[in-house]
Amino acid sequence: MTNYTPKKKYYIPTNIEDKLSKDFLQGITRNFEMLDEIEGGTAKTIKADTTGRTKIQDLIQLALNHANDGDTLILPPGNYWLEKNTKLNDFPNNDQPCLLLRGKKRIHLIGYGAVLFTRTHAQGILELQLCEDCIIEGIKFEGYGEFPEIDPVTGYGEKGTSAGGYPTSGFWNYRKNNSFDTSARARNDGQPFGLFGGGFIGNVGSGVLVHRGCNNIIFRACESSGFNYSGFSVGHLGDYLPTDLEYGDNANITFIECNAHDNYSSNYVFSAVERPRVINSISDRAGHPHASKHHTYVDPGYGINSLGTLFSKANDLLISGCTLRGNKRKAIDGHAGGGLIATDNLISDSMVGGVYYKWTNVEQYAKDCIIANNKIENCGYAKNPLGAIYIGGVQRQTKVNQETNTIVSNNHVENCFGTDGVIFVGSFDRLIVDGNIIHGVPDELDIANTIFEPYVIYAGYSIPTQPNFGGNVTNNIVDVEHPRIAGGILVRNLQDGSVQGNTIKTPNSLTQYGLRIWNCKDVGVVGNTIKMGDEGVPLTAETTGSVGHNTLVGGNAVFQPLQSQPIVFSLAANNGNGSIQFKSGQPYVSLVESNPKGLVVKLQHVSPGIVPLVKFSQTGENGLKADSHSIDYIYSHHVSNSTVTIGIKQTKESDHVPFENMTHGGLEIEIII
Repeated sequence: MTNYTPKKKYYIPTNIEDKLSKDFLQGITRNFEMLDEIEGGTAKTIKADTTGRTKIQDLIQLALNHANDGDTLILPPGNYWLEKNTKLNDFPNNDQPCLLLRGKKRIHLIGYGAVLFTRTHAQGILELQLCEDCIIEGIKFEGYGEFPEIDPVTGYGEKGTSAGGYPTSGFWNYRKNNSFDTSARARNDGQPFGLFGGGFIGNVGSGVLVHRGCNNIIFRACESSGFNYSGFSVGHLGDYLPTDLEYGDNANITFIECNAHDNYSSNYVFSAVERPRVINSISDRAGHPHASKHHTYVDPGYGINSLGTLFSKANDLLISGCTLRGNKRKAIDGHAGGGLIATDNLISDSMVGGVYYKWTNVEQYAKDCIIANNKIENCGYAKNPLGAIYIGGVQRQTKVNQETNTIVSNNHVENCFGTDGVIFVGSFDRLIVDGNIIHGVPDELDIANTIFEPYVIYAGYSIPTQPNFGGNVTNNIVDVEHPRIAGGILVRNLQDGSVQGNTIKTPNSLTQYGLRIWNCKDVGVVGNTIKMGDEGVPLTAETTGSVGHNTLVGGNAVFQPLQSQPIVFSLAANNGNGSIQFKSGQPYVSLVESNPKGLVVKLQHVSPGIVPLVKFSQTGENGLKADSHSIDYIYSHHVSNSTVTIGIKQTKESDHVPFENMTHGGLEIEIII
């Protein structure tokens, strides 16, 4: 996997000449430029050891404590060694960070060229609590930078289970900053956890944590790397468990032009926040550096994570203009959230998936989302891949329990693969999948060990009792040639909508379907172009909606469902089944014969759920006759996708007369699908 962002070791100046390095000069120049732009308030320079040789959290904390609302604080270029500050009060779980900004308003902290680092595993650096209208700008945060090794089979490590790695389930995400001594806990092999990098395994540390009712906080041009939890974190589950601290949610937390990379669990993570934003930022290589596509589970490794939780969610998360590369598990992930918008992002090289947004139950919902205008490439090549875009959840019992409105539009998806679909959308109320271009599969996909056979686009769950209420799958281009692709587009259990204007090319001989409409109701299937190889079914349409004007090439296209093409034939009486002459639609009729009710027409290759329209008229100079008796009443006795039975009577009140009794005249029959 490509290394995108260079990971730098600590730079520790040793003399005055070193301090005049390029980084130093760029940083101090930018700091002074920012001072020139500041209006009002007081500018203060924080003075502390910039060589990284001594721990200086107390000095910087003193400056933060004494800052007045509206002040600007300058951290000069240099390296600042920080460790846990146990002197900070109001931490009931003894989970203090290195630095705390609490209860401040309109603070502007600037530190171009400043690196704040810790040499302890699982230790976070800066927390913001109860702050408003603050800006943090230009600062680099560096964690310990190494992580406990991962299990060579499962891929689990510090975030592990009884299946592999360190069994930290139950307290991972809840215990931070080395507040929970796990050194004596037993690993899966019975040996104690011990210490790692001077910290407790299973505790979490982040470069920045924003929580406890912060509002309108901006991080601009900051960088964060090497932390075992997240580079930038908003919200903390430990605020709810083991004790509910009753902290307020956050709002309007924004990251602009920031760079988070090489963090273990995630690069950015959000919970308990309204309207968080990540704009024009970078997320590279979240996850363990030794994670492999051959592991059973590539976990964690989230670029941007909307945390799945029973507690307060991240609502209306906006991710726009970002670059997310090489994040080991997923680039964008949400197990619970009250809205996600991901637009105009570059997403590449995630082993499991690109964008994932899935709800678990009524309390862990993943509601409305827009995934649009993204370039997604080379995602979904691990053992259990989830494709470029995966949206959905479990079966819901009622529509009220989960209202999901989803737009997936104008994404360019290149060389991606997933268990169910390259683009998969499960249960939904209203869905638009429009204008996406999808082609290729990952070069790194292990065909020999791949058991999945997905559709390229899959909309709707396979559970018949899981209806999807309204959806349009339109104007997509699917061009994938691969033996593991089951079909081009599958739309399932949709009640109302349209599948229109799609261009589907799936030429591999092992691909079974081009376009498949399965167990749908009023869904029109119009104007699609499907091209297959020598095998497969280009179009099958289980719908009561209109099916017409589709162009079908390859496969067994001759036996496709009728597309508004009528079956028209004449039947002349001959004291038997009649003499038949087709004008159109002969491949869709298997048998025409006399019946005790009159006449039966057996149909073939007509999709279930279709109810044809039947028209008929008598032919011959004197009409249809049985010997000398005229036939005055003909009607549709039974009509289905497989059988049309035409009732024949001399009068309405008389008994039925089989067609084999007819001696003169005939019928002109038109069956319209």
